[in-house]
Amino acid sequence: MEEQHEVKISVACCTFNGERYVRQQLESIVGQTRRPDEIVICDDGSQDATGKFIEEFAQTSLVPVRRQINPSRLGVTKNFEKAISLATGEIIFLSDQDDIWHAEKLAQMLKSLREAAMVFSNGQVVNEDHQPAGYTLWDSMWFDRTEQERMRSGDALPILLRHAVAAGATMAFSAAFRSLILPIPDLPHCHDIWIALLLACAAQIYPLDENLIDYRLHGANEVGLKKHGLMSQIRMARWQLRFGAFQYAADLHQAAMDRLREHGLLSSDIEILLKEKIEHSRVRHEMPSSFLARLPIIFREMPTGRYQKYSYGYKSVLQDLFLR
Repeated sequence: MEEQHEVKISVACCTFNGERYVRQQLESIVGQTRRPDEIVICDDGSQDATGKFIEEFAQTSLVPVRRQINPSRLGVTKNFEKAISLATGEIIFLSDQDDIWHAEKLAQMLKSLREAAMVFSNGQVVNEDHQPAGYTLWDSMWFDRTEQERMRSGDALPILLRHAVAAGATMAFSAAFRSLILPIPDLPHCHDIWIALLLACAAQIYPLDENLIDYRLHGANEVGLKKHGLMSQIRMARWQLRFGAFQYAADLHQAAMDRLREHGLLSSDIEILLKEKIEHSRVRHEMPSSFLARLPIIFREMPTGRYQKYSYGYKSVLQDLFLR
């Protein structure tokens, strides 16, 4: 990677009805010790004062702002796709509308991007009034030190096949991989999972264990990363079943395998892992509603080791046994 001052940086920011927080977020982006070279803002048809705030901000910003207002709603995934497609920098940072970036975020992440295609950081979770919630993003994702070290050593894919650990709001990647990333599958909230998954297959991704954003958790979050106790985990497990999370996972990983094959990047080792993940996800999606009918399917799946490799081990077994 080139030296920091020679690299053009784009921030791709997506907004929708974010009038309460967007100004503070944009000010934190401009307030970086190493400022970006452009901010691309795609607004998904906000019906509040978000557009007015962005227009006023663009007029006085020390960083050039490029605004795009979608004529019809695209949703989170496709709005980020659009913002990424419009960015002209060699490095693209993703930004939500309601967080606050620490002043050293860009400078610190650029150092790691010299050796990696994608970097993502940790972040402090705060409430809507910017008071610390007492835990970090990685705490909420159960992304422990063992997995962090494994990922730093270059073994990222098995971790990402088990669970998502890279929040888009903390992510930066090389625009050289844009043709691999785009278009993003039209699945809910998959842009960050998709980018991390593909780049883990094609290149090196690096987790930076520094809290470089304040991730704001509030009632209007599209996706909120909360720390889950036992009852919360049970509610989340039930929500996964209602949402169709396992069919979603099968579709996403099938799309990733197809994209990698299209670009000549699907090695035999990666293909085996992706096929196992897809098969495990389909088995779980197709579990019958009858407890007695599920038992033999679960007992056949357990010896394969796929509950441990691609789900949450015994917790996922219990989910399939008792929460359907």
